[in-house]
Amino acid sequence: MSPAQLERVLKTGLRRSVRLERDADGIRTVVKRFASRGLVAASLDRARAAAEHRMLTELFERGLAVPRPIGCERVEGGWEVRMEWLGESPNAADLLAGKARWPAGRRAGLRAFANLLAALHAAGVDHADLHNGNALLGASGRAFAIDFHKARRVRALRERTLLRDLVKLCAGARELTTARERARFLLDWRAALPRELRPAASLAALARELEERGREERVDCVHKRRARWLRDGTACAAVDGDFRGFVRHGVDRERIARLGRTALARGAGEFAGLAEPDVLLVTGASARIARRIWCSAARIEEHGLPGPRPLALSLEPRPWVALAMPPHALPATVPQALRSLRSLHSLGRLCASLFDRSLRPAPAIGPLFWIAPRGEVLLGTLGALRRERRAPTGLDAVRALSLAGLSLSDLPRRERAAFAAGLLAGSRLAGAARRALAIELRHGG
Repeated sequence: MSPAQLERVLKTGLRRSVRLERDADGIRTVVKRFASRGLVAASLDRARAAAEHRMLTELFERGLAVPRPIGCERVEGGWEVRMEWLGESPNAADLLAGKARWPAGRRAGLRAFANLLAALHAAGVDHADLHNGNALLGASGRAFAIDFHKARRVRALRERTLLRDLVKLCAGARELTTARERARFLLDWRAALPRELRPAASLAALARELEERGREERVDCVHKRRARWLRDGTACAAVDGDFRGFVRHGVDRERIARLGRTALARGAGEFAGLAEPDVLLVTGASARIARRIWCSAARIEEHGLPGPRPLALSLEPRPWVALAMPPHALPATVPQALRSLRSLHSLGRLCASLFDRSLRPAPAIGPLFWIAPRGEVLLGTLGALRRERRAPTGLDAVRALSLAGLSLSDLPRRERAAFAAGLLAGSRLAGAARRALAIELRHGG
């Protein structure tokens, strides 16, 4: 039989890569390759590959929803685990982001993921790297778990391990789901667990803890993921041509390089300007500041906030950053620029989203907010996102407006009502907290 042919690379990283292969009979298989750099790390590749193959074999034989293992062998200086291809099964992250269609509907899909998590917990699987990218949903609506090289089996999982997995999944989904959906997921998971494994805390107390810990976990996770935007990998590609730096996958490199040269030709004294209606070029900053701007734009995107999207970062020979913005957006240089009813409503939604994510923007260079042609308020590009240490149990309307240099007392009734409506629409508060906020806004904060 002729050797299998590479069909495409599914994932690549510093130590691991995953590819899809097809043999002469048209049968597809997934190959996970462990090939670390350095003698110490490379010496552990065999153990990691063997652990994954062993765990897959054990779980597959027990009837759990995991890929069928095919083999484990050393190939060209690395170790490879070959396993069944589950078809074009989207992961939970892509489903929640709207990048793929739910086979049997969103509610059924979330229930399938909850049942999968409960089945892993009932089998004593300490996955250690369970997130929404490692849970797939097949065409039949059955959920599968993947990526077991860090997993281990224990006789009985501790309650803190169960909660850790729930927090990780909640953190990855909280900006793409409602509080009601997360509560339903928790209920489905608990109902599918064996009684002896169910946490002692009430569902209400458990839900509150998960929301609080999930919010903090999400902030930490997105902050750590900035490293993905400063290396060649799944987020962007390293380049070394007209400039040395990084370009987001799918971006026209020649166009971006041309825009960068044009911006630099205008002079290094200009910090920001629209190179084209939908591209913002930032020049005149040091390499350190350019890197910070690039990473801040990446965090804005990963948090699902309206604002810039990273396109390219040049570190040498001269620093510049290219960011995607809605066409013809303009900086809000003075608070009065945000006083239209549409913009105040949008500002309220944005402030509520920031508080929900425990974030507070810190201006560094340029305006904090931009305005799209239809009045949508966007985060500025040149500041940093700082963690809001104050617990977001409610929303302080005065504090929210102060981000834009405004206050409730400055706004006439109609403008205050527009801001309040946006703040309520963007908040994820429920019950008494939501009613208290409505009263606070009605009486002027």
